[in-house]
Amino acid sequence: MTKNDRIFVDGMATVKMVEGVIQMSFFNNINNQREKCGEICMSQQAFLNAFGAMENLIDQLVKAGIVQRNTEKSADNAPKAVVDSPNFS
Repeated sequence: MTKNDRIFVDGMATVKMVEGVIQMSFFNNINNQREKCGEICMSQQAFLNAFGAMENLIDQLVKAGIVQRNTEKSADNAPKAVVDSPNFS
């Protein structure tokens, strides 16, 4: 992969930690089937930094009125944050 490569993904298939390394695999929807298209492995600190950056972006999108933050209950009754957007329905 070169410095300027970009990969478009439709979603995240898995997020897991293996031997202290966070592994995230991604997929694209091709012919109504999920096809793996890449994986990112990062340190725990890098993952926390990326997560913080995504939280900040979500806050900006909410403030701009682009998405709406809703709270739903998951199966175990724990709150689950959901972001609704007409772009992802």
